[in-house]
Amino acid sequence: MRACVPILPLVALVSCAIVGEKGRDGTVNDAAAPKGRAVLIVADEWKQLEPLAEFLRTEGDFDVRRIDQKDLGEGLSAYHAVFMYIHGPFNTAAEKALIDYATGGGRLVVLHHGIASARVRNPDWLRMAGIAIAPRDDPKRPWRVIAQTTHTLVNLQPNHYITSHKVTYDRTVEYASSDCPGAPAKLPAIDLPNTEVFVNQQFTDGQEKTVLFGSTCTDPQTGRTVMQDRGGWYKPAGRGRLFYLQPGHAESDFRNRNYCQIILNCLTWEGPAKGPSAR
Repeated sequence: MRACVPILPLVALVSCAIVGEKGRDGTVNDAAAPKGRAVLIVADEWKQLEPLAEFLRTEGDFDVRRIDQKDLGEGLSAYHAVFMYIHGPFNTAAEKALIDYATGGGRLVVLHHGIASARVRNPDWLRMAGIAIAPRDDPKRPWRVIAQTTHTLVNLQPNHYITSHKVTYDRTVEYASSDCPGAPAKLPAIDLPNTEVFVNQQFTDGQEKTVLFGSTCTDPQTGRTVMQDRGGWYKPAGRGRLFYLQPGHAESDFRNRNYCQIILNCLTWEGPAKGPSAR
């Protein structure tokens, strides 16, 4: 794993002696975590996330902390939000801690490969997310990764705070929903070049999700256009909420200020009251 470069200034790291990321046993706990404006990033790759962490700190005035999953404890409730960006194996202790955080009332933001083919080894995680991932050789809806393409993130909810607050879209595109019958419509979109798109993240929870973004791209192998309503969504998770945004493979995705603003909006959106039926 790459060595972590501290996100916070030295003075903030000094204060971590009192409110630091980990207790003496190596876990994060409520007593150690600051109140209010603190967010925690749980990841196994850091370089891509550095522009996002800086954006959240400077534009959102958040105290951004980060930790490896092996050091993650169960006491996360003091954090305003927790991010999950794990590409490789996801250990069961960290999985349980993040599920407990979300269902206990937390704001869990999952990015890119937090919901990808490796997560088939984490059935409880996919169950909470309401996602099924079929094998790559499935005859009907095989899981695929389209690489070296432009991920066009299409705004399917133009009046929603998360998709609109301080967000400027590059252009409009003609987009046809993959999940409901209807005519193609001209919708706002952001282009994220030289990255990847996941195909066939299947929903297993009916219409429990509020879908915010569609994803469209050109498959370099076939030249065909792919459109699926999987670019971003949120859903209730027990007493909390789970947000998912698919872009994030490349560092350049997080250097797009509008995409970072969308992520920040997930942290500042008030939404309706939390609860099992909250949207």
